[in-house]
Amino acid sequence: MSNSRIGKFMMVLLFGAFILLTACSEGDADENASPANTTDNGENQENAGNNENEDNAEDEEEDFEPVTLLMVTHWDDGQFEHNFKNHVEEKYPHITLEHIRSRQDELEENVFAKNLKPDIMMAGPNDYLLEIDLLLDLNPLIEQFNFDVNRLEPGVMKYLGEMSNEGELNGLPLIRPEYALVYNPDIFDAFGVPYPEDNMTWDEVIELGRQVAGERNGQQYEGFHPGNFDFMMRQLGEDALLVDPETHEPIIDQNEAFKIYLERLEAVWSIPGNGMENWETGEDMKDRRAVNLMRDGRLAMAADRAFAGTYAAKAVETGLNFDFVTYPSWGGEYGDYGPNEGGNGLAITTLTEHPEEAFRVVEYLLSDEYQSWQAGQGNLPAVISDEVRSNFMKDNENYEMLEDKNLEAITNAEAAPIPIRSKYEDEIMEGAGYREGIFNGDDINTIIREMQEQAEGNAKSIQGKE
Repeated sequence: MSNSRIGKFMMVLLFGAFILLTACSEGDADENASPANTTDNGENQENAGNNENEDNAEDEEEDFEPVTLLMVTHWDDGQFEHNFKNHVEEKYPHITLEHIRSRQDELEENVFAKNLKPDIMMAGPNDYLLEIDLLLDLNPLIEQFNFDVNRLEPGVMKYLGEMSNEGELNGLPLIRPEYALVYNPDIFDAFGVPYPEDNMTWDEVIELGRQVAGERNGQQYEGFHPGNFDFMMRQLGEDALLVDPETHEPIIDQNEAFKIYLERLEAVWSIPGNGMENWETGEDMKDRRAVNLMRDGRLAMAADRAFAGTYAAKAVETGLNFDFVTYPSWGGEYGDYGPNEGGNGLAITTLTEHPEEAFRVVEYLLSDEYQSWQAGQGNLPAVISDEVRSNFMKDNENYEMLEDKNLEAITNAEAAPIPIRSKYEDEIMEGAGYREGIFNGDDINTIIREMQEQAEGNAKSIQGKE
């Protein structure tokens, strides 16, 4: 990395560093997990609250100069106003918060080419943002503002620290996605099968899914859908790594946990009604998503994002019956974790001319007040306060229904540690897929061998990058 931050930024301007990376959340997750779609330990809570009250009193006495801050998010303007602008400007009338909509792979076009200087980003540290030296070290501001980082989710904080420049902290968490095993009690009643319970393993859930798949009273039901396959992998932490993060060598054929994962997928797809033939009926593929099958009353269980607001709205409309238990765990040596994900984070840029005011915004967005609001919208907060988390979904228009559901299965789940991945993983794993093989019933050892061969070929093309 260059010693000059300005020099690196100019390199971005001159050479157009179009590097495609995943935004904080994307695709279906972006559409459905966004708070605008509303579809703890608490050891430090008392002290944090006292500090917050003292800081607020000082802020009220201080005469702030008006300032305009630019914030980059991948959300639209309406979501930005609902989630950030309205809250920040009400809290701090001297701050005007303006929006730049851009994914990270569009920064060159939407930010740098326009010579804009964003102050805040809804992002976390990653190789691209660090390479162009765009993320400010927050440690000095954390010390200056006496900000208590121990209030924040420790697993995510550990990951953000490991992803940051050595000795720095280049980002903080904001909100996290929520996961659960959602089920339809009416379908279980129709089959005379007991409901799922908290803390079930994948093996137990798969077996239960077999018992509620089939026809009852002229209606065909599917027993279990694993949602997004990637969520299952995220539970395994470092055991899920398919590329060595230091040597950048593929380790697919050495990864016993990955083989077990494929075996579980094979078992899921052997449940009656889950075969490949159901994916080739000409239906719109979105109809095959777990959340849509659940909403239509065709599916008994889904391990997926919780989508609590979505199910509540459908229940009001059609009488859909649903409830939650904890997301299935791997158990044994792989632990009882839920899926891990950094979620949406906050960073201050090295381009800001107002670092203190930018951090004042970040500090407020991580306050119990604002985090309680986000929890009320249906997002897991970054703070570990039990009081804040207990506000989950309370602002939803259908909360009267939701408060009788097992929401603690969502809010109390412990996420697996987030591993540091090879910065070349996407390139190395290009074309080394397994889903089609699982759908087609291919031999798992063959799938792994072909994946390893493809990844090794890809790895050779990037050996000169190190």
